[in-house]
Amino acid sequence: MSARQEAEQDTLEEENPLKEHLALEWSRQAGASFPKLWVGHLEGDERGVFARAPIAAGEEVLRVPRACLVTLDVARASDIGRLIDAHAPDTREECYLAAFLLQEKEREDSVWRPYLDVLPRAFPHLPLFFDAQELSLLQGSSALREVARWKEMLLARYATLAERVPGFTRFTPDAYLWAQHVLISRTFGLTVAGKLTRCFVPVADMLNHRASPRLVWGNSEDGESFVLVAQEPVAAGEELHISYGTKPSYRFLLSYGFVPEDNPDDTLVLYLGVSEDAEEAEGKRELLALATPPSRRRFEVPLQYGHASTVAMFSFLRVACANARELAQLAEEAREEQGLGEVPPLSAETEERVFRALHDACEARLAGFETTLEEDERLLQEADLSRNARNCLLLRRGEKRLLHAYAGLARAFVPALCPTPPVPAVGG
Repeated sequence: MSARQEAEQDTLEEENPLKEHLALEWSRQAGASFPKLWVGHLEGDERGVFARAPIAAGEEVLRVPRACLVTLDVARASDIGRLIDAHAPDTREECYLAAFLLQEKEREDSVWRPYLDVLPRAFPHLPLFFDAQELSLLQGSSALREVARWKEMLLARYATLAERVPGFTRFTPDAYLWAQHVLISRTFGLTVAGKLTRCFVPVADMLNHRASPRLVWGNSEDGESFVLVAQEPVAAGEELHISYGTKPSYRFLLSYGFVPEDNPDDTLVLYLGVSEDAEEAEGKRELLALATPPSRRRFEVPLQYGHASTVAMFSFLRVACANARELAQLAEEAREEQGLGEVPPLSAETEERVFRALHDACEARLAGFETTLEEDERLLQEADLSRNARNCLLLRRGEKRLLHAYAGLARAFVPALCPTPPVPAVGG
């Protein structure tokens, strides 16, 4: 490490709040090992984990023993966990973990206090906690519906616990939402005692995301510890990253509060139904298990025609656009097979209707935005955007790119959907 890097490291470590120092020291005393790592501050309120010294490929850079991990077993063995077991034993794993966080947070003498003190106090960069003005930046985006759906689900889980578990109402709905988002943004999937479980891992949860990270994480050989191993050499002073997984952009925003600049794994969310004036509309809704005329099925598709989600979307559209003879045949096949599977193209005429329906759905979504793709591209060039505004623009841009791509696919299949080119003027 150069003298400049050592000076920067010393300065950053001195600037770290006492609570961060205590959390790291607590982890070491509990058996965690990370001799070549240090925690520094990035722009704004973000933290990052950096290399204190050069790291070789294949080198273990972090080991956190089971004693430091907050697992489902730890949560279930606690006071609140036993109450949930007794009164709501069908509760989901993440609810146990969230409840454990809330219980330990209210205990001044909790053995987990140093770790709890470095957890985020709030999540202003997550859409669930946006104010009305920030949410307006997502106008037209399917993310607004996802936020509402997500919040409704979390609050329903809270209401169940509050109703069934004695004393649970001492935790407010807002506190429960906070705990759930700590869980969403900071847990790892790890095999503990032979079972795959989500758990909190001190120190490791301070690492930021990169699509192609130099570190990979998993179990130690004896299965007793969480370990991080370098895949490539890392120079002293460089920030270290892990991957938060392969996700569409809206999941990154909802869970972590950021959107990758260019996400190759982005998806498009569409809600599709059967038009009320469609031929054999009632029979189609019955075959597609749509309860009422306004019912819609949610599809989340990448820009890959052969992907299972894309195949499912086109299968749905083929049923929705089938003629009476084709629908009768599909219904008979569904009875014989005890379900409706993948539906291949039925006829040239029906396939044309499929692509027209897809085109219209994409164009309707595009019309719901207040800005065009080109306008968003220009706005992203502005240097004074807030973090939340930039993330909303990146999300909108990604959705619009996919909408334009699918609409373009439909126009390529059905040339009549393309705008009629102007007739060139004759003469002067």
